Amino acid sequence: MPDTVAVGLSDLELVADIWAADAREARHAAQRAEAIAALARRRAIERDREFGRLGGPGLDTRLRRSPVLAQVSETFTAELALIRGCSEAEAESLAIESIVLTTSLTGTWDALYAGEIDVRKMRALVDLLSPAKQSVIEEIERRVLPAAGRLTVPQLRQRVRRALAQLDAEALDKRREEAARRADVRAHRTGEGMSQLVIDLPVARAAACVDAIDQYAQMLRADGDQRPIGVIRAAIAADLILRPWDTSRPPVTARLDVHAPITSLREPDGPESTPQPAAEVAGEIVTAAECRELLRELDMLGVRSAPAGGCVQVAVGDPVSGRLLAVATLDQLRRGAGMRRRRTRSGARRSSARADGDAPPESGAADGPGVGPPPPTSAYEPSTRQDRFIRTRDRHCRMPGCRRRAGRCDIDHGTAHADGGPTDCWNLCCLCRRHHRIKTFARGWSFQLLDDGRLIVRTPSGVSRETRPPGWCYDSEPDPPWLEEEHPPDQLRC
Repeated sequence: MPDTVAVGLSDLELVADIWAADAREARHAAQRAEAIAALARRRAIERDREFGRLGGPGLDTRLRRSPVLAQVSETFTAELALIRGCSEAEAESLAIESIVLTTSLTGTWDALYAGEIDVRKMRALVDLLSPAKQSVIEEIERRVLPAAGRLTVPQLRQRVRRALAQLDAEALDKRREEAARRADVRAHRTGEGMSQLVIDLPVARAAACVDAIDQYAQMLRADGDQRPIGVIRAAIAADLILRPWDTSRPPVTARLDVHAPITSLREPDGPESTPQPAAEVAGEIVTAAECRELLRELDMLGVRSAPAGGCVQVAVGDPVSGRLLAVATLDQLRRGAGMRRRRTRSGARRSSARADGDAPPESGAADGPGVGPPPPTSAYEPSTRQDRFIRTRDRHCRMPGCRRRAGRCDIDHGTAHADGGPTDCWNLCCLCRRHHRIKTFARGWSFQLLDDGRLIVRTPSGVSRETRPPGWCYDSEPDPPWLEEEHPPDQLRC
């Protein structure tokens, strides 16, 4: 156990263990960089020529591609992500770091392998020196590496920057241009139902935005707003982007996906009530109370009707396996249950069940056809019902580790339609355009979609990963009380 390892060791021995662990970590990082760079060399850019014109990368992918990976197939980062079980963004950073470290910064790699610098200092050197000329890199390594072990990471970065500004100011300009080309807007989930909105901007413009938001916040504080000043700034920033008061601009409807079990929408009976399952808002796990608060704000807690431009869909899942069985609107559910519209004597049409969920008459409660998965189609393109079913089932790209939302994904055939694969829900899944191209064109990749919804992906290096549709729950649920009534009796039980 951890509390018994260091028993009887002196302070000096504990310090020596810390230093030895850092040195081992540094050597392992150097060996990993060597292996990743060697695998990257085997995935040369020539592999991408098999994609052809239609299978090539899109404009954004081409513009954001790092020059370090110019001679490496674009499928390599996806393969490395599956090998390490990480995101493709992390895999791309690691691939760039490994190639630069083993080709240009050989002095840094040598110091890392010897344990003279740790991983954090190595990454600072790679980050700053990768765009510099080779002669400048060698000169700066000669200047800073002997003392790097005694410097903190900020001190090391400052010393390297000063040397770069003197020897190769053009490298700093290249870093700025590269950062500007990769600018984006991202939401970083921080947990506890909160996220950070990150916008990449030039220094001057970012400072101006922060100052303007702060001035508006101070105005509200002067008018009597007693919320913390940071909360006021965050609310003002959101209002300045969404501009709910401005009706002169073209309307934009924001898509917000909420996946909530019915049991999460009910108010708990008391502190001793059964724990309610979690819900999902935009792919983020939230508590049942937070989900109810959001739906109450949208006036949708009773699942009455959607706000303007939105829709409400009810997903029916198997309570035992969690597999999705059907996706239907409220009207389709009523028709499936037999609550059809009837004409009154005056000729007006009315529904046997109001939109707020009142109980229907007993006479029409069991005469409906029910609901189920959409039927297959002979066409190549999935039907509207199939599209809705697949996107609700998968929620995001099914490639292991990819979280691109379903609205930005293609609906792809597991077995190609040209090879006899049916356009049926069991043979369809969500794949983002990048991974769709890899599945279709990349050499050595294998994508196998099984009848139960599992997708097995095998890389050219032989690593296999598996994903399952999220289903209505992640944790095992207790068997419903009626399950025993439907199962045949067990002959071996007394």
